[in-house]
Amino acid sequence: MKRRTNLKRFCGNCDGHNSYDYPSRVFCSTRHWQGKDPIVDTLWNCDDWNQVSQECYCVREAEKARDSHKQK
Repeated sequence: MKRRTNLKRFCGNCDGHNSYDYPSRVFCSTRHWQGKDPIVDTLWNCDDWNQVSQECYCVREAEKARDSHKQK
């Protein structure tokens, strides 16, 4: 499978993320293993970001929610 190189650098596009409070927050298994707070914003990222092979729906939904909130 080809790896997409144009993914946005968000936690939701990281291989360490798992669903938590869809779509706004994710559980990061990498941060959990590091003893850090594993609950992070879907549209955030850290230095340990590791790209997944395809974009996650949670990123698109979190962006929609963010954009609709900005318009209000």
